Amino acid sequence: MIFDSSEFEHKLARLKEREKELKCLYKVNGIIRENLPIDEFLMEIVKRIWGGWRYPVQMRVKILFGDRVYKEEGWEETEWKQSADIVIDDKVFGKIEVFYIQPKLWPGNSSFLPEEQKLLNTIAAQISAYIFNKKLLQTVETLENESQEPAEPDSDSNDLLPDQPDIHWIWRNEMVQKIGEKLDCDQFGVEAMYLIGSTKNATSGPASDIDILIHFKGDAQQRRELTAWFRGWSLCLSELNYMKTGYASDGLIDLHIVTDRDIENRDSFASMIGAVTDGARLIRKRTP
Repeated sequence: MIFDSSEFEHKLARLKEREKELKCLYKVNGIIRENLPIDEFLMEIVKRIWGGWRYPVQMRVKILFGDRVYKEEGWEETEWKQSADIVIDDKVFGKIEVFYIQPKLWPGNSSFLPEEQKLLNTIAAQISAYIFNKKLLQTVETLENESQEPAEPDSDSNDLLPDQPDIHWIWRNEMVQKIGEKLDCDQFGVEAMYLIGSTKNATSGPASDIDILIHFKGDAQQRRELTAWFRGWSLCLSELNYMKTGYASDGLIDLHIVTDRDIENRDSFASMIGAVTDGARLIRKRTP
């Protein structure tokens, strides 16, 4: 039997990385057990999770929580970052971001390992659960003392959750980006794809359509194929929305197709292309 030392070293390195990630999660659980106020809890997360990443000395953490920012001083944000949303009760609460203050790139031009994204997702979920439990306890205490004079609110007794759920427009927007990536402009005669309506404006509710605007230059056959292609996406997204919200619909995409003449005449939806107020957002443009 031939002993492959390089393979052994590789496996050992991976095990050491997993050990660091487990220790990081143990730290998070320790912070949770301290039962700190929200502000202190989030700042402790910022200061103590750095050890879970491959280059901890060059890693920095930032948490966005409502209109507040939690980060240590003395460093500048860079483009080398990863993030995870903090979601509570189907509402985007904020997000946690980690940065490398110096570039560390892996194959595929990624600054982080896939396991590190999973770690960050887990930490974000733990933060979400902690804040949800805090909010629930505050609600119980309020009900128990509702006959008494209300006490002065502290920094944690303000509304911790946004008034309107963000999750509906966020996942719709993410799917539009995916559709744009998959769209074969040459095959379907598409000059450009735009997003309009409530998804673009970040106001979507559970029953909102996804309004997509297509600048079309193809022939009749291409138009039929384009419409059928989007119809397939529409039905799939409708089913996904039903599983998320219980709202049933006959398709979630509202497709608007405009031509050069429509744009020239500024007809209907075509007037939104290049508009200063409530203009269409470009998602994909055909490359020459």
